Amino acid sequence: MTYSFKPHAIKRTVTLSAALAILLAPAFVFGQQQVAQEAAAGDGQAGGDDPSAVVIVTGVTQATTKKNATFSINTLGSEEIQRLAPMSTADLLANFPGIYTEGSSAGEASNNITVRGLPVTGGYRFAPQLVDGLPAYEEPEAPFMNNDVFIRDDLMTESVELVKGGPGGILYSNGLGATVNHVTRTGGDQLAGGYKIEYADYGFIRQDAFISGPLARNLTGAVGGFYRRSDGVRDTGYTADKGGQVRGNLVYTSDDRKTTARLDALLINDRTAFFQNLPVSVPRFTTSGTPANPTVINQDSIQPLGIDFAHGTTASPYNRKFNMIGEYGTRTVDQADGIHPDFRMLTLSGTHELDGGLKLSAGLRHTTGSNGFNAVFTGNDTASSRNFLNARYQNDVVSPAHGAALGCNLANAKLAGFFNVPAGNACSAFANISREDFVSRYSKATGVAARYLDDGSAVPAGKNLNFLIPFIADVEASSTSLDLKAQKSFQLRGRHDLTFGVYKSRYRYAPNFQQSLLVTDVADQSRLVDLVAVDAQGNRVGPSLTQGGAILPGWGGFVSDIRGNGNAAYLLDHWEASGNRLKIDAGVRWQNLKADAVRRDRNTITDLTPAGTVVGSTADTTADNEVSLPGEAHRLKETFHGFGWSVGGNYSFSRALAVYGLASNSFRLPSLQDLNDLATASDIVVNGQQVQVDAVERIRQYEVGLRYLTRGFGASVAVFYNKFSPRSAVNIHKDIESASCATQGGVTQINSCPDVAQLYGRGIQNVGTEIELSWRPAAVEGLELKGNFVLQNPKVKGANYTITQEDKDPQGVITGYHYVHVSEDGRRPRRLPKVMFNLMPSFDLKPLTDIPVSLYAQYQRYGTRFSEASDNNVTLFPAYHIVNAGAQYQMTERWRAHLHVANLTDEVSFTEGDPLFSDLLSPDGTRNRGVARPLFGRTIRFSLTYMF
Repeated sequence: MTYSFKPHAIKRTVTLSAALAILLAPAFVFGQQQVAQEAAAGDGQAGGDDPSAVVIVTGVTQATTKKNATFSINTLGSEEIQRLAPMSTADLLANFPGIYTEGSSAGEASNNITVRGLPVTGGYRFAPQLVDGLPAYEEPEAPFMNNDVFIRDDLMTESVELVKGGPGGILYSNGLGATVNHVTRTGGDQLAGGYKIEYADYGFIRQDAFISGPLARNLTGAVGGFYRRSDGVRDTGYTADKGGQVRGNLVYTSDDRKTTARLDALLINDRTAFFQNLPVSVPRFTTSGTPANPTVINQDSIQPLGIDFAHGTTASPYNRKFNMIGEYGTRTVDQADGIHPDFRMLTLSGTHELDGGLKLSAGLRHTTGSNGFNAVFTGNDTASSRNFLNARYQNDVVSPAHGAALGCNLANAKLAGFFNVPAGNACSAFANISREDFVSRYSKATGVAARYLDDGSAVPAGKNLNFLIPFIADVEASSTSLDLKAQKSFQLRGRHDLTFGVYKSRYRYAPNFQQSLLVTDVADQSRLVDLVAVDAQGNRVGPSLTQGGAILPGWGGFVSDIRGNGNAAYLLDHWEASGNRLKIDAGVRWQNLKADAVRRDRNTITDLTPAGTVVGSTADTTADNEVSLPGEAHRLKETFHGFGWSVGGNYSFSRALAVYGLASNSFRLPSLQDLNDLATASDIVVNGQQVQVDAVERIRQYEVGLRYLTRGFGASVAVFYNKFSPRSAVNIHKDIESASCATQGGVTQINSCPDVAQLYGRGIQNVGTEIELSWRPAAVEGLELKGNFVLQNPKVKGANYTITQEDKDPQGVITGYHYVHVSEDGRRPRRLPKVMFNLMPSFDLKPLTDIPVSLYAQYQRYGTRFSEASDNNVTLFPAYHIVNAGAQYQMTERWRAHLHVANLTDEVSFTEGDPLFSDLLSPDGTRNRGVARPLFGRTIRFSLTYMF
């Protein structure tokens, strides 16, 4: 598999966007002149400024208002989305109560979100992203292809709606926690369009455009998209983000409005940088945290280790490109490829109403393309160059050479290159020799030296060194979804709208994933480092330990090919009674998944030293001696199924006031992550018997709420209880007490120990409340106060297992292993805050001053979070807040200027991070070290928008 940059693909996308706009514009103008005023308008939100009349289309079979919904529903219209100026899909979703997006700190794509305390497993596992009611890709959790790589909201976005539980789990696949629907603009009976150009202070420029309107008597259309180029919100030193999308639709409506047909197309080819953890230090502590006494990080005590928190990154021009080795030979990886979705999406949909009142509807979507994932993770090994190099000498020179000597492997490159091997009876001389005697008698190399890759100069003694771990994946993927519905209305103690649907999906997912291990200094412009062994005089001895800065250029990973074939049937009854005051939604869904997965782990360790190279010589490198190649294929072929139900009711006391209640039992069939990681492993045996794993997740949800919505004041209050029942999990650890464990130099060789498998479950129960408020005081015209608040108390149920941990001496040398027995029962799950709130005041100056300026601000706060849920090294990350602010100036009826400042106060905090270990010290030994992912520093963005 090769990695290549394809600028022609981006140019093709942009050219196509421009061509479509140019070709369709005359048709739009002609259509506007010819079409009668009564032609059907496109989809949109009704109700103007009256929140009680906001129309929703997600989670319902008939368009209804937000106030009348029998479930939790949150919406954002296009104007509000533009004002919020979200950097990413995750940034946008952070404005919905109950959603925690970890600050969107990974960049514009591949972020993680959580819903109402459901466990953080990565990506969008419990929150599928829909576009106009159909999934962008059938499976929302796929390794190296988060659901948000398909979603880029732009001026073509009409609104975003979010349903939590309830009918979301009936009408849509995988709607266990939340279902997010991105609603696209369509053409109306008037020519409309817009153009926006946006700049930011980090070398960012983006252009959005759309045009829509009538094409003929019964035909409307819309086309638009965006193109963006950026140096990166963190200073990578090269173009970090580059690409865009173009999308469009045609809608036909018959004269009698009983038949509609719609064609949608989308092309996306984009590249975005993926930002990861940075090295941090905190005040010294000597005892690891426990559940009763966690290690609490004080916000003001955190210090960077060589890289600026606000705008720094491990990525730099010096480590942008590096080589990997595998079954393909050698390839060059370019970090600038970043997260690289290159997909095409085609959708056909329509409705037809028969004379008897039966309404048929269908939606067919096909998505195909590829996603590249080029991301470099930060190792938790930052140390002074002296300590780092000493650890390399002990662990990467002495230990493997001593092991080879004890095993009489005289051809081993590290033994032959770094030690003197006796000419005769070497095996006898090495038999049972201690580590100390082996070094004192036979060593040629007495240490390891570091040299910069770019110019060969020595790394200064005062520098810090660390590992970087590239995760490089290419994913080929396709997905086809077909949704067919039949709807019929009838009278029986009120009006019933009964919907029966069948759903069919097929998808393919084929990732090729490989890792490396790079050596780098720790600085804002990090440089790759090569390592060589040296003698007491500083002269090089034997082979290089690295190749192009990589100590392991091809390490771990897998190659998989997974195919899913799903079928579903659902029934939903919407019943209105008591003069339409009472509304009830009741439904059921059955679904199955036929999975066929083949996985080959990169676990065949192979020596790829080129022919003709003298092993152990200075022309050799040990980096290519242990390359992980794809090994034996493991196959899973199994069918899973689930059944869920939902019942919800809404009663309107008046036009403004309504109460609702909901009970549902939803399910989640195995994700691509599950199929790839859990089920494709070899048979799992516990106590001599194969483990039977339940791969289906379930959530029981109860919710009651109240809505009071008027033009001047709005309040929505929901109280919920979730009980999450996970799929079975298997914990595998090494039996370090087994007699079959091998030892070398008195140290257990853990990979020689047998595996022990433990079956357990990590359930979660959560009780919480979500509150949305808005107020437009009559005494201060133009002022609006909005906000949402979340209080929750998620707790782990179950999860008891055993892990093994290393014992190390002060120099970082592994001396043994010990068991740690973990119990998470009653603990708060990792990375989940108890408290979240989002305040959004705004003030339109025009009503009082006649100045067409609107000012706004946003204050988001998230409570403390645990790094992990295990009961050892318990670390509590601090609460943090983000302040955004801006102004919009309506220059003319059509032109608007917008200034937006994100993280106005330049808050320094962390959305996630590894637990802190008491034995991991900062380079100077006075503090402890760790890794965490910080918030982005303050950024300033300015845009000009023209709408007509």
